[in-house]
Amino acid sequence: MKSIPRTFEATRGLEFVQRLPARASRNGFHSLHRSRPQGSNRPSHKPWISTRTAKTYARPPNRFEQMVIDARLQHPILFPTLLIGALGSVSLFTVMAYNEYMRGKTSAYPPAVEEQLRQALHYCHVKPDPEASAQYFMEAIKKADEVGMDPFGKEAMGIRIRFAQMLEEFGHVKAAIEILDGITKDLQQKLAEVDEQLSLKSDKPSDGDVAKAEQRKALVKGIIQNKVKVSSLYESDYIQDRTMAKQTLSDAVALVVKETKDPQLKGFTDDNGAGLTTGEIAAMLSQMGDLYATTGEEANAVQVYMLTLQPLRASCDGSRSCKEVQVLSNIASTMGVALKNPGAKVNGKPATKEALAAGRRAALKWADQAVATAEVVKPEDRDEICDLALLSAQMTRADLLLANGEKSKSREVFQSLLPTLKERNIVPLVKVAEQGLKAAGG
Repeated sequence: MKSIPRTFEATRGLEFVQRLPARASRNGFHSLHRSRPQGSNRPSHKPWISTRTAKTYARPPNRFEQMVIDARLQHPILFPTLLIGALGSVSLFTVMAYNEYMRGKTSAYPPAVEEQLRQALHYCHVKPDPEASAQYFMEAIKKADEVGMDPFGKEAMGIRIRFAQMLEEFGHVKAAIEILDGITKDLQQKLAEVDEQLSLKSDKPSDGDVAKAEQRKALVKGIIQNKVKVSSLYESDYIQDRTMAKQTLSDAVALVVKETKDPQLKGFTDDNGAGLTTGEIAAMLSQMGDLYATTGEEANAVQVYMLTLQPLRASCDGSRSCKEVQVLSNIASTMGVALKNPGAKVNGKPATKEALAAGRRAALKWADQAVATAEVVKPEDRDEICDLALLSAQMTRADLLLANGEKSKSREVFQSLLPTLKERNIVPLVKVAEQGLKAAGG
């Protein structure tokens, strides 16, 4: 069989299309399929209905649509990028507008005060300039007074405290102390007024009395917290005035004792006129003990450390904590230092050889308590404080054993400590341990 020429194959399809009705050639295969009668050979006399959609005969594009079409054709990559950027900008402006709206709804400060505060913080964190920041803080305080903000409310008081914090951050510690002292004096004056008002009230309490009592508690707490902060500033490297630090912190502790109901019998509790928790009281007492210990007043330090244990344990609901390990270790080490002083005294009397030995045995018990407490602290509660306090207690223990003539026990402790001290690279304690080991004959 002869092969059919390729030209015939190509033209045969063309001839077939030419024989089709006009509507079939226009609409292609689907129109051809619809042109066949379904279920009947009778010719249909229904008028033919076009299947074109509205999109086929779309209206001519307007000027804007034509610009979009041209942009898509001429810049197929740049156009989508610009479109996404435009949508992002609109979204950003929407968020900014919402943020400004909500700021006006939720801000604790009037707009005039808030604007000055924002500038003050800008020159504190974004573009550090202590002088400019101080000017804006002072202006914020002035505006707060002008708009009638409560000068003893937490918002207005917070501006002044943040002002002092800014000065401290830039190294102007004396100026920060002046700001905090000014706040303390204002709080003390207000406290005197409130106390006078409460003293004039009748025995029957009212809602106003309850509010006044809460205000009084907030004032006392503010005074104490300010004094504690000022004490730490006096102790800082910028000032290094530990005498003033002790005096200021001592005033704070005295006020806590005054506001506590029968502390000698009941100890410190959360139910006090200062609104302080037992944890806060314990932290304050521990700081006081540290001050005494670092200024050569070991006897006072030991007493304050011992006072710290009761509120500290109360704050932990009786469970053992790393802070307790630290306080116990501090008691032992401070007692050990006191017993080494040339003019050491025990119970206020010059120490004899027997008294010194008894004192060292007492200090050993405190060191043993620190070690035992560290062992029972829950693993999830352990932190760096635990590890360092435990090392300190063990070093104190080894030193006390050596001083009491128990060289073999002392040598054993020093030998067990050296690897850990070297691993942690605590060079001063490594030297002490090596010297102790040598003295113990190791």
